[in-house]
Amino acid sequence: MIRLLTVAATAAMLIAAPASAQSMKVAVAGKTTEQLHADIAKAAKKVCNQAVVGASFPREMFASCYKAAVADAVAKSNDPALAAAAGITLASR
Repeated sequence: MIRLLTVAATAAMLIAAPASAQSMKVAVAGKTTEQLHADIAKAAKKVCNQAVVGASFPREMFASCYKAAVADAVAKSNDPALAAAAGITLASR
């Protein structure tokens, strides 16, 4: 089982400077689905706040970054219960 998830704000979609990409690891072990979702949301807020510093439209960029970061972390977990808690539908093969 995956013990860590990485929540990342991809700089390419937000800001032209590649050095502004941020990421944070979220521990998975021993957490309920709700706790894990809360931790992912908290990490996404943190990395997205850092990613939009100095942006022309920080609110819009933050919202886009946050949504993408949470969706990416949930998709990487491949956990249907976590996806349901986040309101995200996982892609099926």
